[in-house]
Amino acid sequence: MPDLKLAQLQSERDTWKRLLAFMKDENVHLKNRLAEILKNKIDNNLLDDIENFYSVFLKQDELIDLLRFELADLDKLLVRELAEDGINISKVEKKIKTVRKDIEHAEQYFSRLKSEFNSYLSENIQ
Repeated sequence: MPDLKLAQLQSERDTWKRLLAFMKDENVHLKNRLAEILKNKIDNNLLDDIENFYSVFLKQDELIDLLRFELADLDKLLVRELAEDGINISKVEKKIKTVRKDIEHAEQYFSRLKSEFNSYLSENIQ
């Protein structure tokens, strides 16, 4: 694989790693926000919704971890590409496309989740 293309793929991978780290930190913040809300007296009717949000936040952590594993697999392919001349380029490109799509979907989903959570709090917490 040409050096310039390999450098681009490594740069994109590094961007994804930073994005996942940010999403993980943001998800921790959202769970902490839930804990703060539960410390205050809230309407018991909201407890089911709060529990549902917490469950979704936990699933978001799992998704982020899965994406990190995907990036680790990509790292292995890129390291092999650097070490060996002759790795199957189509395998690297296929992995990049898969990871790119999965990261884009996760980013969009997480953005919607944060927006829904903040809207919910604005409408229901006094």
